[in-house]
Amino acid sequence: MKGKIPVVQIVIYVVCIVAAVFAVLIFSGKIQVGSSAATVTGTVTMWGTLPYDAMKGVKTALEKDMTNVTFNYVQEDPSTFQSNLVNALASGTGPDLIALDSTNIVQNYPRLLTIPYASLPESSFKTTFIDQGTQYLKSDGTVALPYVVDPIVMYYNKDMLSSAFVVTPPKTWNDVVALNAKITQKDDAGALSAETVALGTYDNILHAKELLALLAQQGGNPLVTWDDSTGKYVSTFAATDASGNSAVQNAFSFYTSFANANSGDYSWNASLPLDRDQFVAGKLAIYFGDASEASGIRQLNPNLNFGVALVPQLKGATKLSTYGNMTGIAIVKTTPNPALAVTVAQTLISHDYVGGFLTLAPQYAPARNDLLADTPSDDLQTTVSHSAIISQSFLDPDPTQTTALFKKYVDEINSGLATPDQILVPGDSLLSGILQAVQAKITGAQSTYD
Repeated sequence: MKGKIPVVQIVIYVVCIVAAVFAVLIFSGKIQVGSSAATVTGTVTMWGTLPYDAMKGVKTALEKDMTNVTFNYVQEDPSTFQSNLVNALASGTGPDLIALDSTNIVQNYPRLLTIPYASLPESSFKTTFIDQGTQYLKSDGTVALPYVVDPIVMYYNKDMLSSAFVVTPPKTWNDVVALNAKITQKDDAGALSAETVALGTYDNILHAKELLALLAQQGGNPLVTWDDSTGKYVSTFAATDASGNSAVQNAFSFYTSFANANSGDYSWNASLPLDRDQFVAGKLAIYFGDASEASGIRQLNPNLNFGVALVPQLKGATKLSTYGNMTGIAIVKTTPNPALAVTVAQTLISHDYVGGFLTLAPQYAPARNDLLADTPSDDLQTTVSHSAIISQSFLDPDPTQTTALFKKYVDEINSGLATPDQILVPGDSLLSGILQAVQAKITGAQSTYD
């Protein structure tokens, strides 16, 4: 589509400059979100995986404030979101906005309108949103506006801990190891009869990939990062620190030790049920899961006496971290009304609108610092809020392929086919190949989406 790109770029530039003052004021809370209602008109459609019931409430509020705007939200299945989006964009029927989470950034960034720093200064962005929001930033602006976070938290069985005369949940991974020695039980044949923590395997651990990414990130390795010099996402799987230590090697070594029957850490194996099911049944002391799972766990077993706490940290860590799946609001380049799309996106991430969404979906945490500064209503919300503040995520280029990658190396280590240090180079090669293939595919199709 030669000749079209410059026109669209000019339109986007003008739209963003016009929106600049409005953006700064809406982020700061100095204007109310309904005050521009008379200046915008039309229909905006957003796709995402956020719950429809909560977004329905947002729709009602937005259409009340912006009487000339119709806002439609389509809830997509996470497993088909990406393919449906690509097909819709190719056919010219795609949405104006998408709720962009950590598994969709690498696959979609060239298809998104970049909001330049002239419209939203980087300093204002970092003041308004939690640190994880920087995952959306590029050298020239941001491809999404942070909205909410669903962080990984530690669920613990209070009765199992108290039966071991433990009064507080573990705060460090060293504490987890010490707790394991008190709770895990096995017979003379090595069969487990009580388990402390589900780590070490892949197929029966619901968040295995996120936990490995969490351990690597706590060690200082994000696994995937943006490279300004190449304008692409690159792998850091094989990276080492100044002392030659590998956070990925340490993560896989620690993780798999819990599935090694000859290890003092032994607490889990592949023959056991799914970790969440074992926790719900009251047979697992610690389960690492999304904060949004709390209500479901209560419904499945109302009698389960459990608490929620921050995930353990590395001993002596000066920077706390957990894994969090952040959702941001992104503007699709092909929207026929970029001015309206920008205005609606800015409104959705404003203080009052995020707060309204959380009233309907309290299982999430806000990505706004001002909302996180509010005093939570209970211990669960306190943990969720604190977890959001320290959350980071793995910029997953292709969830299906990376799942196969992580599973491959966990299985190889557990079966003795590889040691943690031997997976670094081939793992980096595989992850780099996935990144290159995904980015080549969307770059090759970029003229279609411009």
